[in-house]
Amino acid sequence: MARDIPGRPDAPRSSEPPRSAWSAPLAVLVAAAIFGYLALPYLSRRVSPTGKLLGSPAPAFSLPVIHGGISGAEGASRISLQALAGNVVVLDFWASWCKPCVAQSRILSEIAPRHASDKVMFVGINTSDNPERAEAFAKSHDLPYPSVLDDGEVADAYGAQSLPTLVVIDPAGRVADVNVGVLGPSELEEAIQAAARQPAPQL
Repeated sequence: MARDIPGRPDAPRSSEPPRSAWSAPLAVLVAAAIFGYLALPYLSRRVSPTGKLLGSPAPAFSLPVIHGGISGAEGASRISLQALAGNVVVLDFWASWCKPCVAQSRILSEIAPRHASDKVMFVGINTSDNPERAEAFAKSHDLPYPSVLDDGEVADAYGAQSLPTLVVIDPAGRVADVNVGVLGPSELEEAIQAAARQPAPQL
């Protein structure tokens, strides 16, 4: 005569896990994917404050203009860092094939007009790119600041191996901030204000 074993069901159990067992992990994966797509491009990864460029004189350059121009900065055909001395200078290293660069250009396009009357200059440095595509990018996005073309030499001098990279230079020509990745509006404004508080060069 068979005995009843407590807790032993009479019906065989299904080998398929209950729906609740896999629905929660799936929801987490979907949420992570959405976060990565929408939020991560706007999260920045700052270069360590011990980076070799911070506090050092910014590497000089003179590059041909592909979009816009700055009056007095070697005419409309070239822009040199020397011609921008005494201003806070924001350099945006970008390329037409770089998707995060689109997000960064939108942020810069929003902020640059606010500083039109300030001693703050924005310069996009297109690097290691096709000149025609670079110019088309600048025009199609209607960038309100000039862009210049770099063959990669200036990007190497600034350590801009990943794009976008933003470099903020203070009025004395020293590198005040370096950021790899998309830098948000408030963080960029903070970096500009911090650089502006540094003393201008003694003439």
